[in-house]
Amino acid sequence: MKSSTLFTSVVLMMAAYSVQAAEQPKPTEPPVSHFQGTCDSDPDGKKFAEKACYTSYNPGKAGTDGTYRPPACDKRKVSDQQKAVLAKAYSRAPDYMKGKLCRLTQLFVTKADVWGPWGWGFWEGADRPPGKGVYLAISDSELATRKSVAETENETVDRLVRLRGRFDRARLLRLRSAAPADPELTVLAGLAHELGHTLLADSNGDGVDPAHPRREVSGPPQSACFEDAFINASWDSRRFHQNMRRWVDFGEQYNNRPKNPDVSLSRLRTLARQGRIGAANDVIRSVYSSHEFASPAAIPNPMEDVAETYKYKVLADATPNQAIEFRLGGQDVNVSDLLNSNVLAKKVECLRALGFLTGQP
Repeated sequence: MKSSTLFTSVVLMMAAYSVQAAEQPKPTEPPVSHFQGTCDSDPDGKKFAEKACYTSYNPGKAGTDGTYRPPACDKRKVSDQQKAVLAKAYSRAPDYMKGKLCRLTQLFVTKADVWGPWGWGFWEGADRPPGKGVYLAISDSELATRKSVAETENETVDRLVRLRGRFDRARLLRLRSAAPADPELTVLAGLAHELGHTLLADSNGDGVDPAHPRREVSGPPQSACFEDAFINASWDSRRFHQNMRRWVDFGEQYNNRPKNPDVSLSRLRTLARQGRIGAANDVIRSVYSSHEFASPAAIPNPMEDVAETYKYKVLADATPNQAIEFRLGGQDVNVSDLLNSNVLAKKVECLRALGFLTGQP
């Protein structure tokens, strides 16, 4: 009898809370960044690296069952070698990226999933109390890499295309670089991509539309440039506005489609599955020759487009005296030239307008 009464009381309290939450007006002012506080001088990155801890947290499932707990550290310790890699990658980052990394609520290392050595970036909305967190995780596989940026990009394409056979993967067009492998730059690229996702949510940059689900807890972005620089320039606007999301998983399209049919991820996967590897290679080649997207990893959906644009802007700024150049078949790919092209240049300026390229809160 007591248990039944207690259960009824809890239900009533939850119902009252739900009504109260529903009555809360939607924010109407641009969001205040969760990247707050001050940053200590950290030229060698050791302070940043010391903050890292392991986690098994899955932000894609956070709050989906009606409960929410912030990401937490596991008992496993981050090794000195892993910390050294994180410190070196941080020290290579441009100042605007350091200004965000040092203000993270928590930096995590996570075990690599079976489908790839990927981390994640997570922004904690007001509906997930305390609602002030910004988190980033990088996998231990990435921290152990000895591969170049080009080699890692090739692996990303393999996972995007979802080819399982070694023979078919070997036939795909490959980026190649004459520069020696620079694993620290590769780790920086991974951190930048995941940070790009966190920054997009923090700025609510893709939340121009009042119907975006994040607008329940975050106000309109300080600039509406995402709609013009990303959506109107490169994406099917109707599809995007019908499928707006707060969280995206790697390689998922969520019914999005680029305007340019030559760079469609669906087409790339279909051609590869049919064994038409030459035609699939034409799609990969078109991604770069179109000068619309920074990489094939940008073509699943507009949110990945943002994260990849930010990643390559970070890489270009991290190596100001050394051009990042690739060879793709008979085609030269210069990252700086890509970022300065018409469409991508506007995307970079949009990141600036949204606050991605400042180290201040």
